[in-house]
Amino acid sequence: MVATGSQDQDRTAVTGPQEVDVEQVKGAIVRALVESSTVPRYEDLCELREVLIGHIKTLTPLATKQIDRLNHGTVEWYGKASKLRSISYEVAAGLGHGLLSAKAHVQGLGYTCRFLLENSGLQGERKG
Repeated sequence: MVATGSQDQDRTAVTGPQEVDVEQVKGAIVRALVESSTVPRYEDLCELREVLIGHIKTLTPLATKQIDRLNHGTVEWYGKASKLRSISYEVAAGLGHGLLSAKAHVQGLGYTCRFLLENSGLQGERKG
């Protein structure tokens, strides 16, 4: 069951033994997706990868539950369910052999984390 704090405070959800700090997840996503003319250090990419994977592991069950509530067989359900099935392969892929492949992998994990957060039910109704 998901329990949320007050609307005035940062949204935090309790998912079993783990809590999801939505602002912390958003911060990791921003770090992964930031555009820069320089490539971060490999060590920083390794650290960010671990942070993102932790968020992905926490958010995946929440997003799965929300996506399973969609009308099965619809284009929306199929697209989201397909993305969910691909996440374990993306996480297992690793950083690769160079800085650019590591940056691309971390960026992909950032997009995946954003997808999971958007489909987790933690952000309330989306506007627009």
